[in-house]
Amino acid sequence: MSEPPELESLNGDKRRRSPVAGAFLAIFSGAVVALIAVTGCFGTGFAWEAAPTPTPTATPTATPTDTPTATPTQTPTETPTALPTATPVLSIALPPAGLGEHWVLVDLSDQTTSAMIGDEVYYTALASTGKDDWETPIGEFTIIYRVENETMTSASIGAEEFYVLENVLYTQYFTNEGHALHFNYWRPDSVFGNVRTSHGCVGLRLSDAEFFWNFAGYGTRVVIVQ
Repeated sequence: MSEPPELESLNGDKRRRSPVAGAFLAIFSGAVVALIAVTGCFGTGFAWEAAPTPTPTATPTATPTDTPTATPTQTPTETPTALPTATPVLSIALPPAGLGEHWVLVDLSDQTTSAMIGDEVYYTALASTGKDDWETPIGEFTIIYRVENETMTSASIGAEEFYVLENVLYTQYFTNEGHALHFNYWRPDSVFGNVRTSHGCVGLRLSDAEFFWNFAGYGTRVVIVQ
């Protein structure tokens, strides 16, 4: 039996590696082993993926809210306070006087009573006419009733205050409601021509009342103006 061939020594004819090459080989072998080990930990299907770069989320810019333009506050227009309209005062056009006619003109604004002959003033006296709510009526009238001396009472006209007045002289009525020319002795002299104090009559001082008693008569016109 022949002898088996003699194996060559592993270190026999091979050239010696330099120490630097050996060191490099060792480092490379270690890196391969480490890579295999790591790959084994993550499994065969593992593939390195680069970490995704986070996409910057756009911060929404707040849309500016339009500030509503303030509606200018309208200054309320003051409504002028309506002034009370004065009640028109009836003015009586003086009737044409007959030639030499005697008639009586009572002027409420002046508080006077005038004896007229035609269109001429013959005599003027101061008077006191109707007070508020008891105004002397405006218009054209005639004397319809005469009493030289009488007693006047509040009950006869429904006056608010009570009175009984005796010896009222020279009364000449020109309406059926009790309006008359007459002597007024219960008022002081200062009211005549200045203050309206009666219940609608034309109050006169004694001498003036007597004058008109003699000047006028039944049917004499009495014109009252404002």
